[in-house]
Amino acid sequence: MPATEIKPGLKLAGNFKVPSYRTGLFLDPKGRGTTTGYDQAVALPALQAGGDEALFKENDKKFDVGTGSIELKVTDVNGELSEFGGVFVHKQPSDTDLGSKTPKEVLLKGQFFGIVE
Repeated sequence: MPATEIKPGLKLAGNFKVPSYRTGLFLDPKGRGTTTGYDQAVALPALQAGGDEALFKENDKKFDVGTGSIELKVTDVNGELSEFGGVFVHKQPSDTDLGSKTPKEVLLKGQFFGIVE
């Protein structure tokens, strides 16, 4: 049900997309990327060609998009000044360094403040 007024106890929640903070044009220190750069770092093809899969995720770059969520709860309202504030909890996956690392869960908690015009 849509909220018609901002008052203490109002809860807002939703999900959002979390793109990688690096784009396809980013090159790692060895010149590897998703749309530019080398397929593999120089001198490493022999290792991977020999069946060593330890470097596969480092060489096979990909752009990851995760899903995050946020919940906000209004705790205070000042009608005279049109101000409100409250607390929030925000969760999202960390970056994967273009697919080479497993994401960790990032959890943020804090306070927010807003003004209604």
